[in-house]
Amino acid sequence: MSKSKVQLVPFAPDSPAHATRMVDQRTECGWHFDKVPEWQEDQRSGQKCIYWIAFAPDDPDAEVKLSKHTTRFPKEKEPLKDTATSLRATPRSPAGITFHPVGHISLDVDNPAAKRLQLPIPSENLYWIKSLYVSYALQSAGIGRAAMDEVEGMATSEPLCAKVLMLDTVAKEDQHREDLFQHVDGRPPAMSTELWYARRGYKVIWRELNFYPDFDKDGNPLGRHTVFMRRDLL
Repeated sequence: MSKSKVQLVPFAPDSPAHATRMVDQRTECGWHFDKVPEWQEDQRSGQKCIYWIAFAPDDPDAEVKLSKHTTRFPKEKEPLKDTATSLRATPRSPAGITFHPVGHISLDVDNPAAKRLQLPIPSENLYWIKSLYVSYALQSAGIGRAAMDEVEGMATSEPLCAKVLMLDTVAKEDQHREDLFQHVDGRPPAMSTELWYARRGYKVIWRELNFYPDFDKDGNPLGRHTVFMRRDLL
């Protein structure tokens, strides 16, 4: 199967169909399905730039891969339509195309939870890559790589004009700890996400224990480290 080719389509915060699909995908992901109303407001204000990940028209295997996705997640068989009228609080003309999202990714203006860490990062022209989700039916199809290629490319363009990208992820040694498997969904990827991002040019600038409130069944912290990674674009 050939490498995946994707297109990024802005999330339309005023579309009930977009909102419902986002809840569905966040439920599949297992995180933040209850945050969608808040994300709609942040998309309107420009605090978040959420994009749907869809196959590009010239992906030769799009139909085969999409079939895998909709077979596993039949609620997502219906396409969405590009109706977003703004991005980063800047007006845009929606293309009106129909598409089938197989994931999503966001570029956020800020990461409020990380402010207390006083990270060594600039206050302007910086975006946080957040909420990356790719359908669990397509985890080995190269969609995450293709989406990152696209989002990194558009981050430097209008209206974003990013010079630095930041992200956070679980530390590589904790992602493969056997004692944590019983407390998290699924199995970890063969390559840790930290190493995957490192190969894309992101460098660890901070480590923080229990940054996210992850607890075991007895209410005790899981003891996971979060790494904060930076990539300078210019």
